Amino acid sequence: MQGDLSSALLLYCGVGCDVQTNEERAISRGCIDAEMLADEVMNRVAVRIDEIVKTYDGDPARCFQGFAEKVCLEYFRDLKRRSDVDPPSYEVNNKNEFERQREREQEDNCLNRCMDELVIADNELFRRYFQDEKRAKIDARKKLAAELQLTANALRIKAHRIRLRLRRCMEACLRESAETISD
Repeated sequence: MQGDLSSALLLYCGVGCDVQTNEERAISRGCIDAEMLADEVMNRVAVRIDEIVKTYDGDPARCFQGFAEKVCLEYFRDLKRRSDVDPPSYEVNNKNEFERQREREQEDNCLNRCMDELVIADNELFRRYFQDEKRAKIDARKKLAAELQLTANALRIKAHRIRLRLRRCMEACLRESAETISD
């Protein structure tokens, strides 16, 4: 068994011919961190190697594949969660202070306009949902959920949907502002 695990490890690390196709497949699915994910698989297997050697009976390559599938599923789940959040901007920031100030003012104006477009109850819920920090935030959200007779999860979903509406409104407003400035 241990020799089989060693050969599976070599296969997975790049000695075998399938590694290139696996990496290409991962990249084609949107995974630009294929090497990092392979390292994560190796780390997880290494942590549990003693248990695996004692209990696993079968093709060691399938064992690695099982770990790799779990890591890949976690990666894409986390990637999907992160896509709900604005991606970081990598553009070179060479704007002068006046332009940055004007952009902040446009963002503030758009945010105020979009908050005003919300139903009063949604506006109030959104403000209260995000007003505190740390433990005070948790307590305030529990109180808000109780007042609205919602579960904590239902409150979170409701706030998330309001945030998505605000984001769409903000994006449209900022596009309009940009078009107005460029005309």
